[in-house]
Amino acid sequence: MFLRASLLLMIPLYTWGQGIQTRFEKDRDYTVYKTFSFGEAEIITPKDQRQIDDQLLHRWIRDAVAGELQQKGLQPADSLGDLVISYIVGATTQRDFQNLGPLGMAPGNPSQTWSQDVRTGSLVIDLNDRNGFLIWRIDATMALSAGAALEKQIDQVVFQGYKKWPKPKKKKK
Repeated sequence: MFLRASLLLMIPLYTWGQGIQTRFEKDRDYTVYKTFSFGEAEIITPKDQRQIDDQLLHRWIRDAVAGELQQKGLQPADSLGDLVISYIVGATTQRDFQNLGPLGMAPGNPSQTWSQDVRTGSLVIDLNDRNGFLIWRIDATMALSAGAALEKQIDQVVFQGYKKWPKPKKKKK
């Protein structure tokens, strides 16, 4: 029994890190964009599997994106902005299986498997210009936390996704 418990402690747990991809045109002049507004947003998690209130999730995403873009010098617009933000968010549960092998098992039992359910989420945020052309995309996949920890994960995804936003050029005196 002690051997089995020791073996379980030595097995690395399956962990899901954040995977964030950012796509944008490096040569584009982003200083021409001064305002932003929110467009379409969709939660694709089936209603019976949602663990967070829809309105709360939308608020967390909108607050994170708006805060980050305002730090970059853009301002929210009451009507159609220079950039229109749309996003899609969803969660799924995936089961991870690992074969523990024959150690510590009864003779004749070749292996034992271990499984763990991991809830993963996806968040795709698009910035389009007024003509609908994609300017910037954040595509993130992450292991989901519960409650306020999820809000921090969203903040981190948005921060990392806009990290490469070009700094405004300083005006010469």
